[in-house]
Amino acid sequence: MPSRNARHGNLFTWKGKINLLNEKYAEDGRPSAEECSCPACRNYSRSYIRHLFKAREALGMRLAVLHNLYFYNELMQKIRDALDEGRYGQFYREYRDKLAERRED
Repeated sequence: MPSRNARHGNLFTWKGKINLLNEKYAEDGRPSAEECSCPACRNYSRSYIRHLFKAREALGMRLAVLHNLYFYNELMQKIRDALDEGRYGQFYREYRDKLAERRED
C-alpha cells in the first residue's frame, strides 16, 4: 500500500496525505514532509519530485516509495512504543483521523 500510493504521487505525512501531482506543488521548495528525516525529504523538494513525476522519470517514483516506506517504518515503531507503554488507545485516537486527511498546504 505505501509503494502503490507513492507510485501515484501520494505521500504520507504525520499531518495527512499529500498528492505531489497537484499543481500547487509545482514551485514548492519545501521537503515532502518537513518533520521527516528520510533521504528523499532531506535532499529533494516537493517541486523537484513532482517534476520527476511529470517528466516520467523513474527517480520520482523511487523517491516517493522511499519516503512512504520510511514513514510506515516510523509509524510501526511508534505503534510498538505506544503498545509497550500502555498508551495505544491514546495514540490511535490522536492519529486515526489525522493520517487519513488530505493536507491542504
